[in-house]
Amino acid sequence: MEGLIEYAIDKSLGHLATRFSRVLLRQIDAAFAQNGLPITAQQYSFLIQLWNRNGLPQGVLAEKTARDKTTMARLAAGLESAGLIVRLPSPADSRERLVFLTDQGKELMDRATMLTRGFVAKAQEGINDEHLEICRDVLRQAFLNLQK
Repeated sequence: MEGLIEYAIDKSLGHLATRFSRVLLRQIDAAFAQNGLPITAQQYSFLIQLWNRNGLPQGVLAEKTARDKTTMARLAAGLESAGLIVRLPSPADSRERLVFLTDQGKELMDRATMLTRGFVAKAQEGINDEHLEICRDVLRQAFLNLQK
């Protein structure tokens, strides 16, 4: 077939990253539900940012989780109504909202992170540290390339 570009899906970085992500997120969602954790993997990716650095501006969270501001606001509102976060006006700029984990959110994150670490460890079985670091570097650079 003339004019068609050959495309090997099993060599596509986007396809492989998407497949890995979907399987991982599906397993994490199932584990959270089975263990009575009232969050999804998507919400976890938001909360982990606060667990690592509490009090981030909502806009920074949107950037760190690669979400648009509308999706971020909706996600934050749901987590706030569940009592897992609180949003407060920034002392520096009252238009900006700083997001904090509540004590309930911190407790949930301890449990959720224990579960997630198990899935990550399983995914990394048989992969040496050097290859894992190369994989991380490649994914970081691909992400940065798309941000330009």
